[in-house]
Amino acid sequence: MDDWTETMTARDRIEAVALTLREPRSVNWIKEQAEVGSWETAKSQLEYLTDAGQLTTVEMDGNTRYKIDPMRAYLDHIQELVVENTKDELRDELEAIASEIAEWKHEYDVDSLQDLETSLGEEFPSEEVRDRRKVISYWEENEHHRQLLTNALGLYDDLSAQDHGSDPSQPQHAD
Repeated sequence: MDDWTETMTARDRIEAVALTLREPRSVNWIKEQAEVGSWETAKSQLEYLTDAGQLTTVEMDGNTRYKIDPMRAYLDHIQELVVENTKDELRDELEAIASEIAEWKHEYDVDSLQDLETSLGEEFPSEEVRDRRKVISYWEENEHHRQLLTNALGLYDDLSAQDHGSDPSQPQHAD
């Protein structure tokens, strides 16, 4: 028997598995991963997590599957950024992203991500195409992260006030 089956309840193990899902999964799959014997326990805990807004359901091949609620995950990520970083750290990260994108624009002689994508149709050696595809992936990731950081900065004071009992003078993060 694994340590976690001795130290965590079945419901806690189901929650631990469910809140790390990368794709929709069935009750049976989650039950097996959580090493839980009872289908009913797994199903009721997944329904509880769904009702609590942590999971959502999708129908696939006539079966209900569970996945992390994308809006909840997005908002949790923003909250995590606020709790774990100062405003200056968030701004520094935005600056680093802007700098990296500026380097790519210069290196590939493009003005935008779309220009870089369009350039894939040009005559380049396969290694150059691979490099450009890799940069496109990083660029898209940076754009997503930039949006998260921008939203975290925009909500920073409001979330900080909530976290500190409406006392915005309290630092959110020890420097």
